[in-house]
Amino acid sequence: MFIYNIILWRFKNAKNLIVISLTNPFPDKYNTVRVKTDIRNPLRILPMIPERFVFAQSHCNERKPMDTTSLIYFAEAAKDLNFTRTAKRLFISQQNLSNHISRLEEHYGVKLFERRPHMALTYAGEVMLSYVARFRMDEDNLKNAFADIKEKEQGVLKIGCSPTRTNIVMPKLAELFLKEYPNVRLQVYQQHSSILAEQLLSGELDIGLTTDLEVFHQPNLITSNLFQDSLYLMVKRSLLEQYMGDDIDGLIERSRGGIDIRDFTALPFVDVQSANIFKDVFKYAGCTPNFIVTTSVLTHALPSFYENVAASITTRTIYLHLAPYMPEDLLSFRINPVPGMPLHDIAIVRHRRKYLQRHGQRFMEITSEYFEKLNSAHPL
Repeated sequence: MFIYNIILWRFKNAKNLIVISLTNPFPDKYNTVRVKTDIRNPLRILPMIPERFVFAQSHCNERKPMDTTSLIYFAEAAKDLNFTRTAKRLFISQQNLSNHISRLEEHYGVKLFERRPHMALTYAGEVMLSYVARFRMDEDNLKNAFADIKEKEQGVLKIGCSPTRTNIVMPKLAELFLKEYPNVRLQVYQQHSSILAEQLLSGELDIGLTTDLEVFHQPNLITSNLFQDSLYLMVKRSLLEQYMGDDIDGLIERSRGGIDIRDFTALPFVDVQSANIFKDVFKYAGCTPNFIVTTSVLTHALPSFYENVAASITTRTIYLHLAPYMPEDLLSFRINPVPGMPLHDIAIVRHRRKYLQRHGQRFMEITSEYFEKLNSAHPL
């Protein structure tokens, strides 16, 4: 029994005339028969002179191409593992979302989600998710390439920053960038490094600014170091006078070239639970700090927060951005390197396969230039 591909041609200015092409697809018995007929009278055979192909090839055993909307809905559902939540986020009904997932499962003949005892991706679902991520990245790459071809300096640039150290530089980088590209919208996301790595790998982000480089040691990610960081002690002169003896001027002068944090443990300090460097600097130095303020919010450790009651540990990146705005009686001293203490440098990261438009490439250049100037103006 032969299975035929059917191809239809419609004739220009003759809407009722079509061509039926019957093709046997088996390679050992390949033949094609084409006839021209009037659809009002199928038995009327006419001379065949096709002018315009208007109907796609069909095959009784061939699946229709999968709607890309179903693939995108699947990827969004895989994030939440909760159809109700995903449907609300996508502004569609839960039934509509379920239909798209069922259509995918039927089309590929696999089960993508385990519904019980709780929602989870099957192994087939994990494989599907990796392919959808590549598909979405390729689609973004295509759009970006076409935008460059059209030479329109507009679009959206999505940048991820790890908390505090890289996030604090973004306002300045945005200012420099938007002077050159005022029609590009910057979308800045603050996430921890592990989440940033996932979003870069999936193509959700164009560029990442980060400090925890170990997380980004991936074959598909390109990492470039920007800035070598160090630690600073920030303390008000009044606190030095209260806790560090009488010869404050001599202490300040001796501390200009750097300090040993062990010499300042008499001061009260701010502790930030979400940042390890506040504890690590004392831990690796082998001394115990006097934490009188503990907070979970990182910015509370910056100057202008608690500075009248406690000293603060901060990084070179933060210090250099805050220095122009600091009052004269808020002093800063570079902490000499503490043996064994890890302190991650700042780096910029992008996906190896992610196409960056001209404005994205320019943002990376601006960022590198900015940190080079910062480093040369205030060397270690």
